[in-house]
Amino acid sequence: MIRGFCCLLALALTVGSTGCINLFDPLGREKSLESAQREYTKLVRWGLIERASVYVDPALRQEFLAFIDDFESIRVTDFEIGNIRFEDDGQAVVTVEYHAFATRRAMEVPIKEKQRWYRENVTNTWLVRPELEGFGVLATP
Repeated sequence: MIRGFCCLLALALTVGSTGCINLFDPLGREKSLESAQREYTKLVRWGLIERASVYVDPALRQEFLAFIDDFESIRVTDFEIGNIRFEDDGQAVVTVEYHAFATRRAMEVPIKEKQRWYRENVTNTWLVRPELEGFGVLATP
């Protein structure tokens, strides 16, 4: 019986090391979050707000889409993604800092975004509740 358990454990560790299964994240929620978060952040970086909106909580989607005009007047040159922090309620929080400048003046300004990610119905489909800060400085003439 112990030998069978050891064989099963060895098999699980072997499969786990190949990337097929993670014993600490068997449902792959961290990997699916990393993928969704990175894709969303890239779309925001390039100003593709309509495409990024598919990742946004439906209740906040129209408010998020209101940023389209703001993104047409700026250029995001880079971004930095902070660590993903999983919370007890199953949500995850990530802070992203975009480096942007207004197209009408040469002044780079950081735009901070706190991304609150959650899953509906315990699936691996993640949605974000974005909190963007910093557009006010870019919007002033």
